[in-house]
Amino acid sequence: MAAMKAAISFVASLALICLIATAALAGRVALVIGNADYSVAGQLANPVNDASDVAQKLRAIGFEVIDGYDLGKRGMEQKIGAFADALHEADTGLFFYAGHGIQVDGRNFILPVDARLDMPAKLRLEAVQVDDILDLMAQQVATSIVFLDACRNNPFARSLSGKAKTRGVQVAEGLAQIDSMRGSFVAFSTAPGSVAMDGTGRNSPFATALLRHIATPGQSINDMMIEVRREVLKETRDNQAPMSWDSLTARFTFVPGGAKPPEPPPAPTAEQTPAETIMETNVAPLAGDPGDVRSSVEVFLREAYLAPKPDTIVEDVDRMYMDQVVSYGAVYKKDRLTRVKRGWFKKYKSWKLALVPGSLTIDAADGGRVHATFFLDYVYERRTAKPLTGRSGVMLELVPAGESWRIASEQPFP
Repeated sequence: MAAMKAAISFVASLALICLIATAALAGRVALVIGNADYSVAGQLANPVNDASDVAQKLRAIGFEVIDGYDLGKRGMEQKIGAFADALHEADTGLFFYAGHGIQVDGRNFILPVDARLDMPAKLRLEAVQVDDILDLMAQQVATSIVFLDACRNNPFARSLSGKAKTRGVQVAEGLAQIDSMRGSFVAFSTAPGSVAMDGTGRNSPFATALLRHIATPGQSINDMMIEVRREVLKETRDNQAPMSWDSLTARFTFVPGGAKPPEPPPAPTAEQTPAETIMETNVAPLAGDPGDVRSSVEVFLREAYLAPKPDTIVEDVDRMYMDQVVSYGAVYKKDRLTRVKRGWFKKYKSWKLALVPGSLTIDAADGGRVHATFFLDYVYERRTAKPLTGRSGVMLELVPAGESWRIASEQPFP
């Protein structure tokens, strides 16, 4: 019974693991919008797919994501407002937009699905100026990132340029170049004044390349854009060339990497960890029935991993982590990991986590290790904004250590 109580106490600490994936990159917030079903301008094939896939990828690599699809003007304003609230506690802001975008008099606007734009005077009433979102990020975060897959044909070119009675309105194809502010990175799906392709598959050429390269560990955002540009040029036969401008003051990577993961501790011998002790702590020997191993890991997840208790962070980190742990490509020592976790918990007043049924996969590895891969649904109650909800995937490497486990690494999945 004493051994079981000790095991349960330890198991409670495993509930913190699911927060590390996000905590390792805490302070990154993204606004993702995809508009395709326009009431006047017709339908676009891929923006909703592009935005939803980018939102999922950003969540998987540690971003808090606020997303919206086929939004009217009011809906876009509400999402931008929620984004502004979330940026209060962030150090990096990211904006991704797929849909119709236009340039008028050298200024860029993105279009809600209910935009009519039957006269130039309605432009500011019915559209959203990109500079407003850039200013919002620049005022609150050190690093601002913008991806615009919005350089499609302007469906309102005739109505905007032909109905101005008092002065001419200059309407051009594509988007106008944006002067990057300090600490910002801006990328277009094609060159200024050019038109981008919507694509014939699920995603546009730009979104396809971005999704392929954004999570490459250790790759800077500038190197990522080189790969994206190269891939889009090849896919479009040199007809579309993504462009980017930046005034970053530090190297930015979406997924840190490059450090060699620490070696896991040697597996305990039979004399150090008798089989009956392992069974008492509700962990079946790896050499046994794989079904028993899977069942025991699921118990860890449901009874502890998804019920975190933030009041014993220091003790939990010391007890359940190796001296160094690889988290999303970065190596953390325990003192740094403790600070990261403390900062994460301070952001929320409560949370609820749930294992997605049928998502858990268990694989045995060398040295008695276990790889556990699964999806979880989360709801984080914020203090000054709407709840943060979503689904993320986690892959853990667990190493037997006496009557318990130590975490060797954790990575996003897929």
